[in-house]
Amino acid sequence: MGASRAFDDKVGAYIVGETLIRLAKSRRKLAARVVSVGTTQEEIGVRGATTATYSVNPHIAIAVDVGHATDHPDCDNRKYGETKLGGGPILCRGANINPKVFDRLLKAAQKLGIPYQLEADPRPTGTDARAIQVGRAGVATGLVSIPLRYMHTPSEMVDLEDVERCVQLLVEFAASLEKGDYAHW
Repeated sequence: MGASRAFDDKVGAYIVGETLIRLAKSRRKLAARVVSVGTTQEEIGVRGATTATYSVNPHIAIAVDVGHATDHPDCDNRKYGETKLGGGPILCRGANINPKVFDRLLKAAQKLGIPYQLEADPRPTGTDARAIQVGRAGVATGLVSIPLRYMHTPSEMVDLEDVERCVQLLVEFAASLEKGDYAHW
């Protein structure tokens, strides 16, 4: 376990950076160009994601953020669902999530034997995924979240195994892309 201020979302930035490092070290021939951006102002209108999506103009995107770990006594799991530290990455399904991107993330987790958790989000997510998905002509978007306990407090907590599993998941997802996938998504 790790505790810190501002894991939301410096842990996401770490995961994306580590994913890029591992993809570069693997020297795998990827079928897609992998680009990462660090965005700002997600909490006040997803402004950074909006401009980044316009600038990069991706075909496929994965938003990486934190998700509430609801495994503490004060949380009503009937209202917020069940996600826990140590349960693996949280994969989102919902209005902003492309079903083929979701399926590819799910298959990557299953291939690696990574435990995962599911989140249903029937409205636009509270993450950059909502801006990315509607950017330009539309982007096939997925959302991977790191379970985070005590979000927006000075003592946010993550499980370091969840962090590692998120990196592994994103590396496998990038490696699984084939030329022309986006044309069918």
